[in-house]
Amino acid sequence: MKVDGTRVEDLAGTGLTTRQRYVIPLWASTTVLWARWVLRALAWVLVRVVRAWGVTGPTALVLLARVWGGPTAGVVVAASGTVGLVVWACWFPGSFSRVVVRRVRGRWRWWSRYARAWHAGMDGTGLTRRTPTGDLYTPRVARIRSGRVVDEIDLRLLHGQTPAEVARAAEGLRHVFAAYRCAVRELGPGRVRVSFYTRDPLTALVPVADPAPVPDLTALPVGLTESGQAYRLRLAGTHLLIAGATGSGKGSVLWAVLRSLAPHIAGGTVTVTGLDPKGGMELHPARPIFTHYADQDPETLVEALEDAAGRMNTRKKQMRATGRRSFTPGPGDPWELIMIDELAVLTAYTPAKTLRDRARTALSLLLTQGRAPGFIVIAALQDPRKEVLPFRDLFSTRIALRLSESTHTDMVLGDGATDHGAACHLIPEHLPGTGYARVEGRAEPVRVRFPHTGDNALNELATRWPAPTHHTTRNGQDTPDNNETRTGERTDGAEGAGVLDLRGGCEDQTGTRSRPGRRVPRQRDTQRGTEHTP
Repeated sequence: MKVDGTRVEDLAGTGLTTRQRYVIPLWASTTVLWARWVLRALAWVLVRVVRAWGVTGPTALVLLARVWGGPTAGVVVAASGTVGLVVWACWFPGSFSRVVVRRVRGRWRWWSRYARAWHAGMDGTGLTRRTPTGDLYTPRVARIRSGRVVDEIDLRLLHGQTPAEVARAAEGLRHVFAAYRCAVRELGPGRVRVSFYTRDPLTALVPVADPAPVPDLTALPVGLTESGQAYRLRLAGTHLLIAGATGSGKGSVLWAVLRSLAPHIAGGTVTVTGLDPKGGMELHPARPIFTHYADQDPETLVEALEDAAGRMNTRKKQMRATGRRSFTPGPGDPWELIMIDELAVLTAYTPAKTLRDRARTALSLLLTQGRAPGFIVIAALQDPRKEVLPFRDLFSTRIALRLSESTHTDMVLGDGATDHGAACHLIPEHLPGTGYARVEGRAEPVRVRFPHTGDNALNELATRWPAPTHHTTRNGQDTPDNNETRTGERTDGAEGAGVLDLRGGCEDQTGTRSRPGRRVPRQRDTQRGTEHTP
């Protein structure tokens, strides 16, 4: 054997070390390569079989029954499985749709619509990563579920990728896959859900539905989401702000909430204070459902708002006396709902500065302290700027209908709402009651539409579910509408030394007006056994 023309035997005495080179036979290397390919194929098949357990499991069961029991056993097992699926679909349609229908439809939608253009769409919208060696990586599809309205694709983000990047590319993805809207929602670290809405169920009017016999204040069905499901509003422990331009459908939201609460209102579990600065144009048609009501001049409206703050102070003292920290409704201790239409009239447009200051003071107290004693504020307005409503951040739940400017969307729903798809300024005028709802703790707004409540529905609401008692604020007095004689009775006071006068002075029956902010002593009516303010 020679190395570079020199024999190995001649190099042995020179101190050089040689190593013999081993050559793997061709048959051995070919066997290893084939074995590795077969193992990879088996692993791929096994993963697909496990993922498609809903199909592979029953198929394997039928084949085993045929092998062990013959053709008849296979047919019996297949027929039993079919009957089981039919019973499941009839008796439990929700779980059947979630486990079977949405999975099958999602797989079909993936291969028929998204698979062919997926890599090109990801690359065109800048969601791919290219290595120095030229390898191209795209976000991995973890799961896909499809319904009649929306296709939901869960993605695993690449290293260094953020949900904000995918949200910025949503408009491009919408055009790539021919969807009318695309929304992005973060599921967890490194995971996002991209929702492609294939059609819009909100173009049709949402029908007015009867309320549940016992409404749940944590999940009131008040509208329809763009995914075709009921929109359930959490009202207990929150305050609701509704913003929208003229004709956007703010009244639809107000009446949807009141209708869903109608059995509680009729039963006395919920009392509603209605304040309508437009002279009753919106709320007065259903006057019987309001326990307290005012729609006259701004001073009367402010006094009614201060009365509500006074009742809240009374309840706080009662809860403190009994050692309660959270509110539980009971007989004579209902949820109190303060509903204000066109709130800006009280906080910004009233000429008298003293009235504006009093309205802001009473409303701030209700918003900051009303959660624990069971007081809920629902307010609607057109202009969401800070000059009009300086404490809009105290409303934990907000709904934005059609707005005149794109900047108003972020004012109502918070920073980044427009980037997450809440295009309130693009809502057409022929879709009143359509908007976006945002709940505290969730960054992505939900697109919803509320039912239109016509005159007939309002008459039905007022006649079927009237409140047990009615009081109207007139000339500074909370007067019963049911001819009850309530001599000097007040609801905004406190027991003991007296009550703080929030209205900047109140007028008694003799025409004497008290000084603002002083403690008004309470007297005992010995004939009726009630307390009143002289």
